Amino acid sequence: MIFKSFTTSKFKFVNFIELSKDAHKQIWQVRTSYEVRQFMFDKEVFPFENHLNFVERLKVDNTKLYYAIYDENNDFVGSISLHPINYSRRVADWGIYINPQYQGNGVSVEIANLFFDSIFSLDVLDKITAVVLDFNLRSIKFHERVGFKRERECDGQMFFVKERL
Repeated sequence: MIFKSFTTSKFKFVNFIELSKDAHKQIWQVRTSYEVRQFMFDKEVFPFENHLNFVERLKVDNTKLYYAIYDENNDFVGSISLHPINYSRRVADWGIYINPQYQGNGVSVEIANLFFDSIFSLDVLDKITAVVLDFNLRSIKFHERVGFKRERECDGQMFFVKERL
């Protein structure tokens, strides 16, 4: 596996397939909270069992990568993902969500920059793309702040790209 768990100066990025059931329970609770899911493409609450089945499928699918992010106190801060990863084109879509307890203090910018530095240093990807719902102004500003460029808008969505330097 090219994309292993890794640690930075302030955060641990742990691959979903390495986590315990208890850790997944916490991830699922945050992901299905209204504060997080209102900004997701899939806004429906789904059963915990569906989350566990999703993680099982990740074990055999190298086009999807999900990390849980923990701070120095081992508190769950959020999740970051690459999916799908297109190895031949050296590009992947990405997603991020932050535990509502950590939102609003700039942690997402710090996490994103650390993540991009780590992922791009592996020399597997040249571009990371993002799709943002056009009403999510906070996410649009966030993507611009971490170096994404707007490519286009279509059907209530904004498309962004970040290229490796």
